[in-house]
Amino acid sequence: MTRLKADQEQKERRKAYDRNDALLKLEAKAKITRFDEELKASLDRIEDICAQASKESENVILDITSFPKRWFFPMMRYLIEDPDIKNLQVAYTRGDEHAESLSENPETLRVIPSFVSLDDRTSHDVAFVGVGFHTHSLLELFGEDKSKSLQLMFPFPPGPPGIHRNWKFVQEVEMKVQKDESLSEDADPINYLHLDATDVSQAFDALKIVTSNGTKTSVMAPYGPKPFSLAMCLFAIACERAGQPEIPMWYSQPQKYAVEYTKDAAYRRDQIDTWLYGIRRDGSFLYEL
Repeated sequence: MTRLKADQEQKERRKAYDRNDALLKLEAKAKITRFDEELKASLDRIEDICAQASKESENVILDITSFPKRWFFPMMRYLIEDPDIKNLQVAYTRGDEHAESLSENPETLRVIPSFVSLDDRTSHDVAFVGVGFHTHSLLELFGEDKSKSLQLMFPFPPGPPGIHRNWKFVQEVEMKVQKDESLSEDADPINYLHLDATDVSQAFDALKIVTSNGTKTSVMAPYGPKPFSLAMCLFAIACERAGQPEIPMWYSQPQKYAVEYTKDAAYRRDQIDTWLYGIRRDGSFLYEL
């Protein structure tokens, strides 16, 4: 891509942000504060923003629709751990059509900041992978970490055309695992967890069941639908709070996202298809083990 084209694309993205920001401030009744931050902002900066939110109100809604996982995973941690926040909800809006290439220039596979196992283990009882559209460096995980069981979290029902991209993702993972024999010798076959792509509680419960309430060690790769990633995040935090083994969260952060990541918000029964998930209520974390 030429520099001129890249600059033009960046200007289009900024205009889209500004339009959405102006509309939000016009329609919303709550106070709107905008932060322009770098994708690779420090954990301290992310924590500062969460702290500012809790100073504004004890009731917080975090919209993860367009948030990179590198941001919303630690934000969830800080918001959940903040004693001044009494009620916490997460919002997510589905898109109707996705770009052919959602993102570019993925980094090498790394743990998401603050989600790492303190014992630095390289073998696990279970590996969970969210099935998405692009594997983006995910295959580096197989060969680095050894697991006895591979669980692919498959969004169901995916519907066309996403189902074809999901199965391509699965095929790439299967070929890599079978070729490199990265699972341990006594490994189970690859298993599929067919889960509702918008049901965070269902995905959380599936993680609980497969890991025997967090007692089995696990490693996770939060690809695929955002609600799956949210469930993984909540489960990792719940395991830490219960004194169970920490869960390393591996992800390949893209350096650039498509300007038209989705064409528009999806609609359901003539209403924007937005979901709200209760995380804390009256000061109590709702996803404890």
